[in-house]
Amino acid sequence: MGRMIFGAALIMCAGQALAGTAAPTEEMIVTGVRTSSPLVIVTDPKSPRQPVPANDGADYLKTIPGFAVIRKGGTDGDAVLRGMAGSRVSMLLDDQVVLGGCSNRMDPPTAYIFPETFDRIEVIKGPQTVAHGPGNAAGVVLFEKDYTRPVESTWNAHISALAGSAGRNDQVIDASWANPDFSVRAAVTNARAGDYKDGDGVRVHSEYDRWNAQLNLGWTPSGDTRLELGLARGDGEAAYADRAVDGARFDRDSVSLKFVKGQLEVQGYYNYVDHVMDNYSLREPAGMMANKIAMNPDRKTTGGKIAWSLDESSELDGVVGIDWQRNEHSNRMTMNEDAMPYEALPRTPDSHFSQVGAFAEIGWNLAEARRLIGGIRVDQWNVKDFRNQVALSMMMSMPNPTAGQTRNSTLHSEFIRLEQGIGEAGGLHATAYAGIGRNARHPDYWEMIAKESAQSISALDVRPEITNQVDIGIVFRNERLSGSVSTFVNRIDDFLLVQNNYMKGSRTASVTRNVDVASWGFELESQYRIADAWRVEASLSSVRGTNRTDDSALPQLPPREGRIGVFYENRTWSTGVLYRAIADQTRVDIGKGNIVGQDIGPTEGANIVSWNAGWRPGKAWLVTAGIDNLLDETYAEHISRAGAAIAGFTQTTRINEPGRTFWLKAQLSL
Repeated sequence: MGRMIFGAALIMCAGQALAGTAAPTEEMIVTGVRTSSPLVIVTDPKSPRQPVPANDGADYLKTIPGFAVIRKGGTDGDAVLRGMAGSRVSMLLDDQVVLGGCSNRMDPPTAYIFPETFDRIEVIKGPQTVAHGPGNAAGVVLFEKDYTRPVESTWNAHISALAGSAGRNDQVIDASWANPDFSVRAAVTNARAGDYKDGDGVRVHSEYDRWNAQLNLGWTPSGDTRLELGLARGDGEAAYADRAVDGARFDRDSVSLKFVKGQLEVQGYYNYVDHVMDNYSLREPAGMMANKIAMNPDRKTTGGKIAWSLDESSELDGVVGIDWQRNEHSNRMTMNEDAMPYEALPRTPDSHFSQVGAFAEIGWNLAEARRLIGGIRVDQWNVKDFRNQVALSMMMSMPNPTAGQTRNSTLHSEFIRLEQGIGEAGGLHATAYAGIGRNARHPDYWEMIAKESAQSISALDVRPEITNQVDIGIVFRNERLSGSVSTFVNRIDDFLLVQNNYMKGSRTASVTRNVDVASWGFELESQYRIADAWRVEASLSSVRGTNRTDDSALPQLPPREGRIGVFYENRTWSTGVLYRAIADQTRVDIGKGNIVGQDIGPTEGANIVSWNAGWRPGKAWLVTAGIDNLLDETYAEHISRAGAAIAGFTQTTRINEPGRTFWLKAQLSL
């Protein structure tokens, strides 16, 4: 059955490619995001989406072929692009780096991103840019706000409210006022939900309550000069079904300053995350953890960027500059909150990471329909290990063999890509591309400090990860058809593999190992407009990989997935049905994976049907509704975390996805 579904999706994509392209625009309800240019995808986060996303940065990416999300509860998932997670996929908020505090990824960067307060989400796939910081072996996700200097005083606002199953209740207000000289933009979000139920009616420990506030103040004395101050504050709590503690605090403070003068842009930022995990705020302590236990990691990240954009009027365009960041991490914990509150304990620093990079990314218009893009960056990394002891468990530690040591590394990354426009026969506009990139990724905190190595209880000596990748594809459109084909193949030397239950003498440990791997895959997407009001959308994505060192499958890769949707939409009404088919995943390597999760075992495929409808009663109003997982299928994403034993809840092999989910959203745009 699954093979037939995927075959149908592939045939549809191929058949449409013979037919012809509607310009890539988003509809009332976003169910699939289309590639706008080679390896670049842009989507509007203010548009309603199906399946309805959680109020965080990861779930909004589910509608993009090639993305998957590792579920841990009701929110704060980890995004995975082409099977790669963690710092292989950077998440930047207006070019700012935000890193979480938990050593077990309870609060990834996406936990501090509230997408509906931004104007654009831009995804760049593969190691095909160097202008957005280091790493980014699989790609980079940019959450961005736009600003255009008005000629007179103006104001606008985006207001939305969402209600749904499991007590889902979200509100967003994003309002701005500007004249030619000054601007003010303020945004507030609030989101809460109770425990959802899977398709079998089993309750999942997943409630959450999050809020966020942002303020941007701008001064624009001339058409090419702008100074902007940004402030942000947020907090909340969230239950987790994959571990023995929940998130009791997600406190984030942020300050940023940006100056633009002509082609020059200078930016600096400060982000502080104060995170609390405990076993008593959202659950009852039980079993071996009957005492009230709390952990309070924090992280301060500072950084900036100086960039000079080349004049686009010439044959050359691009950007050159430098960027830098520094993050300082510390922790404190108590095994008995009543007898020894964590708030009274001193913080103990464990590491400082710093990076300074220089980059140049240039585009050259070789001919009217031919373009060459290339870039290079060099990064200097410095890491200091402050740990005197390395915790082997919650009850045991040993002296750290790398205490007080400093590690310095110089890494370089580069890419080149050729884009070629193809003739307009039959009204078809197409751009083919081929690129090759080399990316050097420094080990991150979770690989270097939060894990041991195979040879030592400290992983300070693990080697950087080197990705060499080829990307080949085509983007096409005509009056009725739009779509793209993206393929990639890579070889990754010294891939940073995380392995659980690694035997070290008489005990087991979670370690980071350097291994050599390879992966390959594709994303196909298309939209065919049958008539003015009717359209069909289809997508198919696949990634496979091999661990050449261990002669095994590359772990934590999502299975092949296809989507087919049929939609009707006019200026006032819309409705549609979306069918998602997930294949079995039998290529696993149990106990191995990445900093977020490890393979548990094979998974069965699933077939999910969803329905949505929209009504636009006026130019400013939009009301949308939907039923996700209409048939109440019980399933779990292959890469999701294992279920934990929690008092009052049924433990499952993996955290199951929500069952039938009803939602209703109203939004006003002024």
